[in-house]
Amino acid sequence: MSCLFCQKGSSRFSRLEPVRDERQTHSFPIDDIVGNSLNPFQEIYECKDCHSLWWIKTRGTGDPRSTYPEFYEQTAERIDDQRSELIRNPSVSGLINHKNSVFPYSFFEEILEIISQKEREALKTLYLRRDSDLPSTVKRWLLQWFQKEYPNEFQEIQKKGFPTSAGHLFSLEENETVIVSEFIAKDQLALITSLEEKYFIQGYDLTEKKILWKGPIGKPFLEGLPIPILFYQSGYLCFYQGFQKGSEYFSKLNRPDTLCIYDISGKLIISIPLAFKCYEILSTEERDVSENRISHNFGFTILGDTLYLPHQFQIQVYDLKSGKLIRNISLPKFEIFSGKAFETESGNLLFHTLKGILGINSSDEIIFQYLSPYHPVFIDSQFQFYFYYAIVESANTGEKKEFKQTHDSGISLVRELASPPVEFPGGVYLPFSLDGSLLLDSQLRTIKEFPFSTTDTIGPHSFGTTKTPVLVTEDRIIITNDFSGIYMIDFSGNLLLEKQIQSEVLSVFTFDGKHTIIILSFHDDYSDGEETKLLLFSPKGDVITEKLLPGPQGLSVSFDGICVFAKNNQMFSLYLFSADDSR
Repeated sequence: MSCLFCQKGSSRFSRLEPVRDERQTHSFPIDDIVGNSLNPFQEIYECKDCHSLWWIKTRGTGDPRSTYPEFYEQTAERIDDQRSELIRNPSVSGLINHKNSVFPYSFFEEILEIISQKEREALKTLYLRRDSDLPSTVKRWLLQWFQKEYPNEFQEIQKKGFPTSAGHLFSLEENETVIVSEFIAKDQLALITSLEEKYFIQGYDLTEKKILWKGPIGKPFLEGLPIPILFYQSGYLCFYQGFQKGSEYFSKLNRPDTLCIYDISGKLIISIPLAFKCYEILSTEERDVSENRISHNFGFTILGDTLYLPHQFQIQVYDLKSGKLIRNISLPKFEIFSGKAFETESGNLLFHTLKGILGINSSDEIIFQYLSPYHPVFIDSQFQFYFYYAIVESANTGEKKEFKQTHDSGISLVRELASPPVEFPGGVYLPFSLDGSLLLDSQLRTIKEFPFSTTDTIGPHSFGTTKTPVLVTEDRIIITNDFSGIYMIDFSGNLLLEKQIQSEVLSVFTFDGKHTIIILSFHDDYSDGEETKLLLFSPKGDVITEKLLPGPQGLSVSFDGICVFAKNNQMFSLYLFSADDSR
């Protein structure tokens, strides 16, 4: 008996059978669809007479509200000539051409077994290319096949991640792992490592390829917001350690216990017990101005060799040459120092507090003070206060400006900010929640409006996230939005880059003031664990380098573009401007 195409020219067929026993799937015949048949793959049958290929499958169907199917349905579809060619002649090129075509669930695995017998090198290349558009079944099969066929190369990839051009720097002890690294000179970096509940800080020289110094430390601050715990500031290496419980309900209110400051030779200058203020702002207290969010002052400022540090309702001032406390500056009205301090040309000091600005002279006398009843999310260089609901208040004139949006109903409402505004030479970038952003000049006049915005970091659902989704370089503004896009504009509002992404933006930074690095979370079926994707952008918005790395642990970049990262107990380095192995 011939198939339905031979008999009637039919290309589709279906029939239903009522369910009589939920424990057993009904068995349909196929002889009346493809009578004289071959079965090259699961659910695929070939007519011996006309050589048509049919996809025949059975499934349960009926009312979707029913716990069990009401019918079993058999459907048959004659496969078109293009897909038939891949079935008859499996090949890597055919697989790539039909990666978006519809086939039975196990089909790709079946033809990959055939392809592996004749195109071994092509399959290896396909795995190393890591095409993101291939079906998940193909990716998982390639991972298992490559792991079995090329065990040594697979282990190298597991060690270093992609790309294979990364060079080995050094190995730590067997169970020692790198938590974080930070460049402290052109060719030197500092690391924090852990080994069996013990922690160490150490320095490494990339030129001499040796560890310069190493010493034990307390446990780093890892039990609250993911703030930077090791960073370089004004010639000093700073490290947060310890733990203070902020709330029994909200871990985001936890804060570090101690600040340690080292010189770049690894000498501990000072270890200071902290008394940061960190609390939740309730919308009932600041309705129509703020929103339910967290207020932190995890920052401090080093000007010259002087440290200005928040301490409850005071500012502690330390001389970092001697490591001694010089004086305390008491803040009026129980204000809290935000950690941001600036020195004017006349030698006066300006301090940003959590609600305002305080200016003092060399005798610690207050020469300027402005205090808002609310908590601004940003204060710019012209003493303009920006609140969560897009209201801007000038400390110089007391004037307020609201950024509103008129809806289809005719109602005009104040917009909400997605993340803190960012100041650039000549203006401010203002990102709104959900509905676009504005580029403003110094008088808050609109230069340009954009349909995109940033990751929500200050809204009611962000809950104190510390990410900075916007970066300003010497002549560009880079804007990022998780699972949405990356954008680059110049200071005139010209759009230089628009790149769609489908993952979280872990960090955005520049290592030389010109080039931008964006670290994305990354996971696909080509590997068993989480990875990160590093993108290096030129000042014009071109992607110079795209790398897959094992993870964010120990990742940092030098001024010259040397990227270091950790995998288990090993450190690797990678020159990001290399033309070789750019993916």
